[in-house]
Amino acid sequence: MPTDFQDPITSFLADKSFAVPLSQVLLFTLLMTLCMLFGRHKLGLMVSYAFVFYWGFVFNRSYFIDLLGNTNTGLYSYAVFGFLMAVLAVIGMFKKS
Repeated sequence: MPTDFQDPITSFLADKSFAVPLSQVLLFTLLMTLCMLFGRHKLGLMVSYAFVFYWGFVFNRSYFIDLLGNTNTGLYSYAVFGFLMAVLAVIGMFKKS
């Protein structure tokens, strides 16, 4: 019995495949391993955020263009908000925990 998703976000995520190039996965694994070995946990979180942000943009670019049309406003918004999140994370890294 097939599952019928009513929520648009759930249905968007349900029928997708995610293929990342092996070179990017190896680079991500290497960077994360180095961060964990040297105890740079906050830097590891930033590396993870950067890769997820990049993969989210690259693999969903056609979806964003379909959703927003041929305007650049949505893509600029994605980049600006992603950059602001990174800035907030860097500020948080300088706080003592």
